[in-house]
Amino acid sequence: FAHCLAEMAARNAAMTSEGRRLLNRWTDCATCQQSFTGALDVEMSRRCWRRFRDAPRDKRKALGSVAIGLRDRDENDAADRLEEEAHRSLRRDDPRVLFLEIRRAASIMKTNVTAALEILTTRLRPRIAQCTNGAFREEYARNMARILDKLGRSQDGHKFAAENVELAVAHYGPESSMTLTSKRMHAALLILVGRVDEGIAILEQVHATRVLGADHCDTRDTKHMLDGVSAP
Repeated sequence: FAHCLAEMAARNAAMTSEGRRLLNRWTDCATCQQSFTGALDVEMSRRCWRRFRDAPRDKRKALGSVAIGLRDRDENDAADRLEEEAHRSLRRDDPRVLFLEIRRAASIMKTNVTAALEILTTRLRPRIAQCTNGAFREEYARNMARILDKLGRSQDGHKFAAENVELAVAHYGPESSMTLTSKRMHAALLILVGRVDEGIAILEQVHATRVLGADHCDTRDTKHMLDGVSAP
């Protein structure tokens, strides 16, 4: 199955416009426009790298695709090395450098939350304030919410989570897996700050959407969160 998807991705333009989002055929399903997960995500990343590793023009896309698969397996050191190589292939003034730096801060967060927050607030916030790219702003808001949550600052985190949801809806669409994930995080932070009814309402909305199917891990996670917050 991965072989067929890889051939389709290679024969078509790697990045094509699909509605309001940019679809990467190496990481996203061309039918439902949701991101690949698990073993399929990893295998597609491997095939992308094997196909493009010796093609300078496409190598950066391959590096980014493989890095995504590695992060899904929590192999963040390896992902960092690939993203650094992709970073070096870009001009300093290329706007994609900003996105890579946000992703780097997200990786650092796993081992040093304070350092990651320093990067996002001191180094990157002024640049984000001037950025008009919806995907970059969405990535920044999502990681700010995650970091503040880890630091126990849920009251501040839920504000970034709310902004993240708005940006995700605008950039990816209301039923994208990215948007649903953002809504789950927002709901969790609302519950932590005592706005339980609002959090439950969002979780129920996400669970009812069922874009990913009843057996998808994200759908099961939403149901688990609902069961946990509704338990006496």
